[in-house]
Amino acid sequence: MKKLLSVFALVLLMCGCSEKAGFIGKNYQLQNAQNGVKVTLAFAADEPRYFGAVVNRYFGTYELNGSKIKFGPAGVTMMMGPEKEMEAEQNFLGILPHIVSYKMVGSSLVLITDNGQELGFKEIPAE
Repeated sequence: MKKLLSVFALVLLMCGCSEKAGFIGKNYQLQNAQNGVKVTLAFAADEPRYFGAVVNRYFGTYELNGSKIKFGPAGVTMMMGPEKEMEAEQNFLGILPHIVSYKMVGSSLVLITDNGQELGFKEIPAE
């Protein structure tokens, strides 16, 4: 009986560890973005990669530990665009390294910075 309970506990533990974060494999758009600019953020379904676009496309990796998230440095294409859009892009990319956790609110994703700022993202269809 003890062996059976041990096996059952191990199975439950493994199931809990393999649960995927609710945002994985989905696409989002930043709500209330600076200057009304369209800022997208997506997460690969098969590996811890993020990517998106403002004026330029950006991409990188992230690490998860429970509700904690850490974005790695972003690679960015080098196109020019309108000044207000470029400013919004630089500010958003500057915030990414300061994001420390996340929460899901329905189908929306909220990223939280180290100073408590919350960035809300609405789920959107893949482009």
